[in-house]
Amino acid sequence: MGLPDKIETRLFINGEFVESSNGKTFDITNPATLKHVAKVHEASEQDTDRAVASAKAAFPAWSALSPDQRAPYLRKLATLVRESNDELAALEAASMGKPLGSFFDAHACASKWQYYAEVGYTVQGTTSVQTPGYVNMTLRQPYGVVAAIIPWNVPLLFLAGKLAPALIVGNTVVLKSSEKAPLTSAKFATLVQKAGFPPGVINIITGFGNVSGSILSHHMDVRALSFTGSGRTGRIIQAAAAKSNLKQVYLELGGKSPAVVFEDADIEAAVKETAYSIQNNSGQVCMANSRVYVQDTIADNYLASFKEYFSKNVTMGDPLETGIDHGPQADEAQHKTVLRYLEMGKQSGELLIGGSAPSDREGFYIQPTIFTNTPEDATIMKEEIFGPVVNINVFKTEEEVLQKANNTEFGLYAAVYTKNIDRALRFAKGLEAGTVGINCTSPEVGRGMPFGGYKSSGSGREGEPAYSLNNFLETKSIFPGPCRYCARTGAACRIATPRRKRPYYHVTEEEYQCSMRILEHFFPDQELNLQSLRAIAKNVVNGRSPKSQQTPTPSVQEQPSSGEEDCPPEAEPVVESVKDLHESLGCMMKDSNGRFRYVGAHSEIPFNAAVCSIGDTPRRDSSIIAPPKVGAYPPTLPTPSPSVASQADDRYYLPPRETCDYYVSKFLEDVHCTHWFYSIETFLNRVDNTYSAAAAAVTSSWMCSLYCIFAIGASGCEGQVSDHQSPVHLQLPSVSDSKSSSDYITLAKLLVPNVYDEADIDSVRALAIFSIALENLCSRVSSYLYMGASIQMAYSLGLHRDQMPESGASMEREQNRRIWWTLYTLDQEIASRGGSPTLIDERFLKRLYPGMHTPLSWLSTYVSLCRLKREIIQAVYTDRSAHARTISFSTISNLLLSLQKWQQLIPPHLKHDVPSPPTHRRAVAILHLHYWASTILLCRPFLLHLVVKHSTLGSSKKIWFERMGKTCIDAAQKSLAILEQMAADGTLTSLTAFDSTCILRLIMILILAYAHTKMPHYRANIEAGIVLLRGMDQIGFCRMVTEETPMRLADLGISDENQITNVGVLLDDDLIAQLWGNFDPNFMTPLQTQQSLDLAFDDSSSFDLNSEILQFTNLDDSIVIDPSQVYTNFNLQ
Repeated sequence: MGLPDKIETRLFINGEFVESSNGKTFDITNPATLKHVAKVHEASEQDTDRAVASAKAAFPAWSALSPDQRAPYLRKLATLVRESNDELAALEAASMGKPLGSFFDAHACASKWQYYAEVGYTVQGTTSVQTPGYVNMTLRQPYGVVAAIIPWNVPLLFLAGKLAPALIVGNTVVLKSSEKAPLTSAKFATLVQKAGFPPGVINIITGFGNVSGSILSHHMDVRALSFTGSGRTGRIIQAAAAKSNLKQVYLELGGKSPAVVFEDADIEAAVKETAYSIQNNSGQVCMANSRVYVQDTIADNYLASFKEYFSKNVTMGDPLETGIDHGPQADEAQHKTVLRYLEMGKQSGELLIGGSAPSDREGFYIQPTIFTNTPEDATIMKEEIFGPVVNINVFKTEEEVLQKANNTEFGLYAAVYTKNIDRALRFAKGLEAGTVGINCTSPEVGRGMPFGGYKSSGSGREGEPAYSLNNFLETKSIFPGPCRYCARTGAACRIATPRRKRPYYHVTEEEYQCSMRILEHFFPDQELNLQSLRAIAKNVVNGRSPKSQQTPTPSVQEQPSSGEEDCPPEAEPVVESVKDLHESLGCMMKDSNGRFRYVGAHSEIPFNAAVCSIGDTPRRDSSIIAPPKVGAYPPTLPTPSPSVASQADDRYYLPPRETCDYYVSKFLEDVHCTHWFYSIETFLNRVDNTYSAAAAAVTSSWMCSLYCIFAIGASGCEGQVSDHQSPVHLQLPSVSDSKSSSDYITLAKLLVPNVYDEADIDSVRALAIFSIALENLCSRVSSYLYMGASIQMAYSLGLHRDQMPESGASMEREQNRRIWWTLYTLDQEIASRGGSPTLIDERFLKRLYPGMHTPLSWLSTYVSLCRLKREIIQAVYTDRSAHARTISFSTISNLLLSLQKWQQLIPPHLKHDVPSPPTHRRAVAILHLHYWASTILLCRPFLLHLVVKHSTLGSSKKIWFERMGKTCIDAAQKSLAILEQMAADGTLTSLTAFDSTCILRLIMILILAYAHTKMPHYRANIEAGIVLLRGMDQIGFCRMVTEETPMRLADLGISDENQITNVGVLLDDDLIAQLWGNFDPNFMTPLQTQQSLDLAFDDSSSFDLNSEILQFTNLDDSIVIDPSQVYTNFNLQ
C-alpha cells in the first residue's frame, strides 16, 4: 500500500481549502526512510483568527438545529472515514511512522462519530418545584466556538473524541493538528467537506504551538478548549486562558504509568500485555506502562519472559510494509530526546536489552529497551520518555510498591495484576491514577467510562457520552417569576411560565387596523411602512405638515369593490404587519369578509400565488395572498332565521322523487366512489321510507345528510355549461326543483344544532357530507371545521378503536369501519388543500371490503401514499428561516425513490393502464392523481427555485434542479393525461373540488415551464387544462377556477387564443429576462422565498451514473427545461 497521488496539505477554513495567508509551509519527512513527503501550509495568526471567526459565524445556525438534524452529518462522516481507512493508514505511516498492521485508528474514529450521532437527546436539564410559585429549571447549552488541540501519536482518535461530542450538542469547532502528523487531519477535512457540513462548523488548521496554538489559547471568542499533549504545553494553555477570557480548559497530559505484578498473577498474560503496552506505537502513548513493579518471588521468570517477548515478537521495519509492528519515532527531535534518556538510564540503572538506535537501519528507530534496578529518584523514573523504554523494578510488600507506584507527579493510568480480589480492589483504590486496570493494562480502557488524569496528568475527564458531552455544555439556571397577570392582581402565581413574546404589546389587532385605516385616509397616496411612519411622526414633532412622498402605483390586481365587505388594496399596510407574525410558518389569505385566514406552506394556495405574483407590477413585498378576482370566497349564503326554522314544511321539504333520484345518482357516481358513507341498498331503502310517510320519524342527522346530497346534486344544475351539454341539461329532472343548492345548504344549517345533540353515526355522516358540499362552494374554512367536528364525533363513538356494543351486528361494525376510513381520506384531502393539520392517525384503520364503487386494496394503497405525503410535508415544508431555505439532497432523493417504489408496488388491478370496470374508473384515476400530486408537492419548490434563480446556479447543481424540474413537469403532464381520460370516460366531475384542484395544480406547473422556456407544447398543455375546466359543469370551485385562471394567465402575458382579454403584462423577451433571469433574493416576494428551496449535496453518489436516483430522474427528452434549448424569438402571445 502506497501513498495517494495527491496529498491535501492546505488549511480548511469556512468550508474551503486555502493556503496560508503568509505563504509559509513546513516539510513532512518520512521518519522511516527520511524521504520528503509533503509541504504543509502553516497557519498564521490571521489564518487562526479567520478560522475562529468562521466558526463564530456558523454557530447560530448550527446550534439552532436539533440533534436529529445534526446527526446525519456525523453518520455520513463516519461512513466516509471507514471508506478511507487505507489512505489514512498510509498517511499516518508516512508522517509519524505508525505501522499499517497496527492501524486501527480509522475504524475507531468512525465508531466514535457514529456513536455520538445517536446521543444528542441524552442532554437534558433538571427542574425543581421546591420554590413555591416557581418552576425552576436548568438548561444545557453549547458554549459557541470551542477549540481542540490534538497530539501527533493517534490524531484520528483524539480528533473524534473532541469534535464529535462538541458538534452534536451544537458547538462549532476549530481544530489544530500537530505539526508532526498533520496529514490525516487534512485528509479528514476533505471528508468533512464531502459529508456536507455547513461552512464554518468544522475548521481544521495545522501549525506550531507558539503561533496558532497560542492564538487559540488567548482568543476571546473561543469559549472552551480541549488539549491533549505534554504537561509543559498544558500549563502554558491554562495560563493563557486565565489571562484572556477564563475559557474552560480540559487537559489530558502526560503519564508515567505503573504496572504492579504480584506473585499470584497470570505471568504469561502479564508479560504479554505489559510488553505490548510499552512497545505499541513505538512507546509513543501517554498511558503506556513505562514503569513495571514485579514481586521478588517471580521477578526472574518475569524478566526472562519479558526479554524474550521483545526479542521474538517485535518486528521492526518500514511501517508501510506488511508484517511490521514496530516503526520509528515520529521525527528527529523525538528520536534525539529518547536517545538522551537512554544515556541517562545507562548511568542510573542496569540495561537488560536495547538501549540504542539500530545500526543497520536508516531512520529514526529505537530498539525496545529494558532497564532494571533503576533508583526511584532517577530521571528516567520521573519523566515521560515517550519511547519504547521500560523500567522493571522489584518489590517485596504491598505497602512498599504502593508508595513507589504513587511516587510521581503523573497519574494518568495504573495497572495491577493479581488473582486476589481484595488486594486488587485495595490497590485500585490506593493507586493515584485516573484509570486503573485490574489484570489488564493500557491501551485497554473501559468504553463508556471517563478517562483523565490525577495530579499533573491533566484536569477534567473525557468519556462516552456524559463526560465528553458535559465538557462542551454550559449550565444555565432559570427561575421564572410570577406571570404579569398575577403580578397585577396580587394573586399567588401557580402557573410560573414566562409570558410569551407577542408582536403587539399595547394595542389589540382591531385597534391597530383602525389606526392604519385612519392613516390611510389622511395619506391615501403614500405607502405606510416603518420608514414612512417615522418620517410622518418626525414632521409632526417638528411642527411641519406631513406630506405624502410617494405617488400611487396602480396594480394589475386592483379590482373595483363590489360591496362593503370586500377588502380593497388600501389595507396592505395592515397586511405587512401580519406578515411578520406568520411568514415563517405559512402565510395568510384574506377572505371576502376581510379576515385573515392561515394557509399552511404545503397547501397549493401559496404556491399558486407565488407563481401568479411573477407578473405583478410593482412586485408586492408581502406574504398575504389576495382574494380571487371574481366572486366572494367564502360566498354569502342565506342565513337561517327562526321564522324559517318554525316552518315544518320547509324544514322537511323534499323535492320531487324523480329529482331526488337524479341527485342521489350523481352523488353515488361522483362522490361515493371514493367517499363511502352508506350501504347502497340501505341508503335507497331509507330514501324510500322518507318519501313514503315516515317523515315524522326521520332524524335531523338523516335529513341533514339528505339536504347536503341534494345541495351537491342541485349545484350541477345551476351553473354555466358547455354548448354541447345545454340541450341535455334542459331535460334534467332537477329543472323542476323549486329549491337551489344554496337553499338546501340553508336547510341543512338549520338542522346542525340538532345534529350535534344527536351525535350518532348519522351525525358523523351528515357533517362529513356537509364538509364536501361546503368545500365545493369555496367555503374552505367552514369545510375544514365541519370535517373536524365529524371526526371528533366519530372519536366519541369509538370508531377509531373499532368498538361496538355487544348487541351490534357484524354488518354494522363493517359499515362503521368504512365510514372511518372515509373520514380519513376526507381529512387528508381537505386539510391538505388548506395546509392544515390532519386529525386521524392511519394506525387505527382496518382493512375491509370497500364497497361497490371502490376497488379492493384501494384503501391500504392510498394510506401508504398518505404516509409518504406526510413524510414529504415534514421534510420539505418545515419551519425555515429566510436564510436557511436549503434541504439535503439525500432527503429529497430518498423521498423520490420511495414514491417510485410505491408506484411499482401498486396492485395490478389498480394500475392506470390496466382496464377496470366502469364503476371503478374514477377511484383508480383519483388514486393516480394523488400520486402525481405528491410528486409535484415534493418537486415544485425546486422547479420554482430553478426558474427564479436559473442564472445564479452552478453547472453541477443546475443539473439536479433541472432533473427535479423535469420530474415535476412530467407529473403535471401525466396528471393531464389522466384527467383527459376521465373526461372521455365521463368520470370528471364538478361536484367535488378535487378535480378542479388537480387541473389548477398542473396549470401552475406548466406556467412555470412555459414562461421559463417558451416552448409551444407547454402552452398547448395549459390550453388543454383550460378546455377541461370549461367542459365541466360550471359550479362552485370549478366555476371560480374556470373564470379566474384565464385572468391570471393574461396577467402573465399568456393570453387565451380563443378569447381576447385585457392583458395586464405582456412578457416580451426583455421583460422575461428581467423577471426570470439573474434573480436576486432581495427582489423575491416572501411567498416565492417560502415556496422555493435550495439543495445541499450531502451524498457522494449524487452524480454517480449508476445511482438509482439518477436513473429514476432520467426522463425522456420531450420534457425541456433548459431555456438555451428553446426557439429564439418565440413570443408568449
